[in-house]
This record gives sequence, structure tokens and C-alpha cells, in this order.
Amino acid sequence: MAPNTDTATGSWFVTPSGLQWHHSTTPTPTPFSIRPLSRPSRDELSFELIGVDVSFANALRRIMIAEVPTMALEHVYMWNNTSLIHDEVLCHRLGLVPLNVDPRLFDEFGLEVEEDTGELASTDRNTIKWKIEGLVSGHDVEKEQEKRREKEKSPKKMSDEGEEEEELDPSVMDVAVADDAAKEASNLHSSNQVKKTPIDSASRPFTRHVYTRDLLWAPQGDQLSNFPLHSQGVGSGVGGGIRPISEDILLAKLRPGQVIELEAHARKGVGKDHAKFSPVATASYRLMPQIEILKPIYDDLAEELVNWFEPGVFTLVPVSKEEKKKGYKTKAEVSNPYACTMSRNYMRNPILKESIKMSRIPNHFIFNVESVGMMEPAVIVAEALRILKEKCERVVELADGALASMGD
Repeated sequence: MAPNTDTATGSWFVTPSGLQWHHSTTPTPTPFSIRPLSRPSRDELSFELIGVDVSFANALRRIMIAEVPTMALEHVYMWNNTSLIHDEVLCHRLGLVPLNVDPRLFDEFGLEVEEDTGELASTDRNTIKWKIEGLVSGHDVEKEQEKRREKEKSPKKMSDEGEEEEELDPSVMDVAVADDAAKEASNLHSSNQVKKTPIDSASRPFTRHVYTRDLLWAPQGDQLSNFPLHSQGVGSGVGGGIRPISEDILLAKLRPGQVIELEAHARKGVGKDHAKFSPVATASYRLMPQIEILKPIYDDLAEELVNWFEPGVFTLVPVSKEEKKKGYKTKAEVSNPYACTMSRNYMRNPILKESIKMSRIPNHFIFNVESVGMMEPAVIVAEALRILKEKCERVVELADGALASMGD
């Protein structure tokens, strides 16, 4: 008979060859609990889940990634695009832009049907409309060319070595480091005696950048009253309302005469259909480390363990009076098992190898969730638990129905 490797009846232990499973014949049940550990930022959350099986923890993680719904751009109607970026690539970039809107306030697309045509209806309850209206590169090419001609006619500045000193365009960033780097590159360019030609880079004339701030929200129905703006006007740059999470994501670049004009519709979806709907950047878990000191570790060996082998896990504490009589000064104690990475570095020392026992608690999980920004991580966890509960209820209903049919 195969050994029972149920994670509820054993533990993982660290050995020189890696992790090994040790089966326990007398499992102790642990009550279920969930407790937040840290909140490094608005979009990050660390919490621990205790008293559950690994299948439950993994189901929760997968639901957070693939089944918690969000809003994202789904359909793009390209009216005019003469930029260098292809329509398909631009539409793909637009779809990946995270939108700052709570998906719980919208319905799924497909629940309503047009009475006349019988087609699926787009309403203010299931669709968010966006526009880029005739965005054209607005740099005045003739003025820029006239400035360059006047600069060429003006007398050249001479350096101390008697050579002509090239005048650099002022840095748009206005940062000394960037200016010095540009000057060094210019000197290198001159020393190679390469024919100089004007360069129209991203921060120079003739090029316009299209950012997510140029993606304007077009309120429909009562959306404007439900999502009021903080100031006058309609669009992503006025504050409030519905807007992209970040307004400085580069979408495209326009040269003189090029134009982008489009309309985009955002709808509700889940990550298993497309990654753009996933509300999290990362959602992961690890088993809680369990560290036991089998033999006391003193003085130099303790300092080596605390500062080199396992930093942040152990701490130095004063010894007792009895230990002090034996000539010891300090000893190592476990202070923060959460910081343990289950490293086997301490096993390089034969004394430490016999003095420390590391294992993992099989029903204690440490989760790390990083939100993309549409919803706070705590809300994502709550929504994932709600979805998991609904799945379990459906399974129970199906099982009851199957048993009832068998009884008939």
C-alpha cells in the first residue's frame, strides 16, 4: 500500500538533499483562521491562511488570477490611423491599459438584448466608452526649420582649443546628468568626424507622444452622475470619473501629419479569457517555516548564524546566569520565522547542522498579493473567497441532485 502523503497528516523537513516528507500518524486539527501580516503599499498585501489544505490555498490563488472580473478595453473601432504603429498592435496596447473603475458596479455584457434586432445590447450598465479624437502631431515644422536655419547663420562659438563648439538643444528633462551625457555623446560624435545630421528624438521637435492621458472617457447614460469628476470637463486628465490607472503609459508616437482617431468600448471579463482582465500582477503563497533549536548555539557560532547563514531569522540574546558561569556571553534564538527562506546554508557548518531543525507547516500558508490597481488586494481576496464559496455551493447542489435522481 502506498504511503499516505496527505499534507494534513505530516510535515516537510529540510535535509542536506532537499525537502523530505515525514508522515504523522496522529494529526492535530488546526482551526481555520485568516490574518493580515503587512501592507507595504496600497496595491500590496501579505496575509496568512491557517488550517486549510493546499488544494484550498491553490484554488484561492488561481481564482484571484483568473476568475475575479475586471473592466478592460475589449472592442476598438479605428476610424483613422496614419501612424507607424499597426491597427492591431495599437488595439492590443489599448486592451492592456488598466482602468481605474470598480467592476462590481457594472453588469456582464450579454445580459440585455436589443428588442428590434435581437442583438446583444451595449448599455451604460455594461459598457464604458472611450475616445481618441483626431489626435494629430501639432508641432509647427516650418517654425522649427526656420529656427535651425537661423542657428546655422549665427556665428559659431570657439572652444579653448580653437575648435568650433557645437550648441546642444536644451534638455527637456532639465537634468544636469542628462545634459552632461548628451554633451559627452556629442563630443564623441564629433571626434569620430562623422557627418552631423539633426536627430529628432523622442524629446525633440516633430514627434508627439500619445499617452493614456489622451484616452478620453465619454460618459453614457447616468455614468457621469455615478462617477462624478473632480473638476470641469470630461476626460482622463481632469481628475475623478473613470480614467486609466496610470496616465503616462506610452501608446504610440506621431510624426508631422499623422493622426489617430478611434473609439473603444470597455467591458467586464475574467483573466481566464484574456490576461488583460486579471486584477493581480502576482498572487503567490508559500508554506510557513517552522524552526527549532535542538542544541544551544553560543557566541561566535551564534553571531555567524545570525549575520551570515540566516539573516533576519535569528537574534542574539544574553545568556542566563548558569550559562554565564560556563563562559558563554550570548546565544541565538528564533525571532522571525516569517523571514526564513528555507536555505540550507547553515548545514555547511556540522555543529549548526545538528543544532537546528527546519520544517514547513503543511496547513499554514503565507500569501502575497499585488494588485494591478483596479481593486485593492483585500477586495480581490474577498471576491475570490466569494467566488470559491459559490463554486462549492454549486457542487453541493449537483451532488444533491445526483443523489435524488439515484433515489428515484
